[in-house]
Amino acid sequence: MKNARCSARIPRGGAPSCALCGPAGLARPGAHGEEHSAFPRGGPPGLPRFTLAPSPRPSPVKGEGGGGAADLPAHRAGIATPAPRVSAMLVFALAAVLAVCASGCGWGQRDGAVTPAWAEGGSSRDAGFDAPYQVLDEALRSAQPPIQAMACETYLESDRQPPLSSVEGLSDARDPRVRATALALLGTMQRRDLGDLFRRKQRDAAPSVRLAADFGLAMTVEPERMDALREALSAPDVTVRRTAVWLLGLTGQESAVGMLEVKLDDPDAVVVLRTAEALHRLGSAAGLERVRILTRHSRHTIRYYAVRLLGRMGEAEDIPLLQRLCQSRFLDVKFGAMAALARLGDFKRIGMLLDMLEAPDSQTRVLAARELGETGYTPAVPSLEKMLQSQVPLERTTAAGAIVRIRSSRRPWRSHILEEEETKK
Repeated sequence: MKNARCSARIPRGGAPSCALCGPAGLARPGAHGEEHSAFPRGGPPGLPRFTLAPSPRPSPVKGEGGGGAADLPAHRAGIATPAPRVSAMLVFALAAVLAVCASGCGWGQRDGAVTPAWAEGGSSRDAGFDAPYQVLDEALRSAQPPIQAMACETYLESDRQPPLSSVEGLSDARDPRVRATALALLGTMQRRDLGDLFRRKQRDAAPSVRLAADFGLAMTVEPERMDALREALSAPDVTVRRTAVWLLGLTGQESAVGMLEVKLDDPDAVVVLRTAEALHRLGSAAGLERVRILTRHSRHTIRYYAVRLLGRMGEAEDIPLLQRLCQSRFLDVKFGAMAALARLGDFKRIGMLLDMLEAPDSQTRVLAARELGETGYTPAVPSLEKMLQSQVPLERTTAAGAIVRIRSSRRPWRSHILEEEETKK
């Protein structure tokens, strides 16, 4: 089956092979045309015009800002609420997250699935706190590029370091997105003994992988390689710009804020949203207004990414907007808005996300689990732990990622819930 707007193939089972949305922002320039413009035609003057495949195109809904789906960041595409199945596989990013074609892995298929070794002896509760990490480690070794990348992305937000040998091996994976994400993860570990590996990967065929190698060197043995990231912000290749803003956000250096703020005016919507996300990681809210504007974009996949970011960055004044977006006919936007409201203290709809973990459709369960991971809602953990027993690799990897993010103490994933719990101690 072919994606109607992208050359990437969608394997039977719904997993799109266009990894446009991963945090590395690896998109094939020109593959999706104006669908990535930051503002629709006729948008605000003076402002720039952030795993995917489109769903069937329902008629636009009044107040919803248009129909159709763009292949774009934040990992997922949605469908109309009345539809019984989500038409696009939900991979990661954020985000975008962003198009190197990954091979199809049959994520949604149950046939031939194998129960994970760690779950054979009992429930996830028996496995204890380590169970999500065992699932992530299994994903790193899975030979399935989308869930390998998802596991690396989760470890970027985790309180625990990944198994070094597994991630080093992924730096030579066939899929460029996996290579870039693995190198970024290794760079954040700041191990000086990896200098030779990063230098070797500077000769990689993919520009985004070479840039991730520069990031690794900048974080370890060659701080001057930060100049390469700075120069990449103005690259004509949109893939390189998307990757550069993502990597600068991972540096943790406040000095990068000034460089990134300029990219809020980038003509590419993915770059704009990735920049806002990177700035948020560095403690700046400079991208908040852009995120608010992009929640009204005509493409629902752009709205989805913007909604997810608004949950992380937003304020109480954004609650009415998010409440309206809960009425979206697209499940990704709807679920994203529900999760965003929970992060802002409105829990009226979180019960629906919990219920959707038991939906008959696997892809709906995956999307619900992913958005619960955004909420930081600790009562969701027992329900997510049940999904760790799934025989579908994508389901258990998504659930593991959600649990890790809920439990993580890293600031970008802190919710108002966990902050309030901590202040009461």
